[in-house]
Amino acid sequence: MTLEGRIKRLEREWDHPAHPGPDPETVAHWARLWIEAGMEESQAKAAALEFLIHCQSIGEKPTIAALNKWAHYESEGWKSR
Repeated sequence: MTLEGRIKRLEREWDHPAHPGPDPETVAHWARLWIEAGMEESQAKAAALEFLIHCQSIGEKPTIAALNKWAHYESEGWKSR
């Protein structure tokens, strides 16, 4: 899936009333990690949003440990739980 497709999918999930998604301040906070690592801002926000939605979907708190686990699963192409 392209980055644009991922962003649109995440925005649809975020806008759906049954799944309010993370608040913009939380997304910005987590996006800062990717921005500081050199990623472009829109990509960083999309990655942060995807990570936070993932955490919500499995009932896990968004922590650095959860981020590392999610990144490992994503890079290996595994599905968590």
